Amino acid sequence: MQAHSDHSHTNPVVVFGVLTVLTIIEIVITLFHIPKNILVPILLGISLTKAGLVAAYYMHLRYEKPIYTIIFLTPALFAVFLILTLAA
Repeated sequence: MQAHSDHSHTNPVVVFGVLTVLTIIEIVITLFHIPKNILVPILLGISLTKAGLVAAYYMHLRYEKPIYTIIFLTPALFAVFLILTLAA
């Protein structure tokens, strides 16, 4: 008899498909002649979304205790804050 878990797991192929579509969107966006001050934030947003998906599903943070997600996100948010501070 198998033990049932409290959560359902997402198919990794679906996550891979979403990551692939987001990568294609990134590539297509760069083919248009969009000013860099608009293009860079769009690409950063898509990249952060992809990084979040990888961390949540392939690093299994989605199924862990919330403290592990906080431990993972704190340095990432600090890095974003530092980059934005230095860019100003």
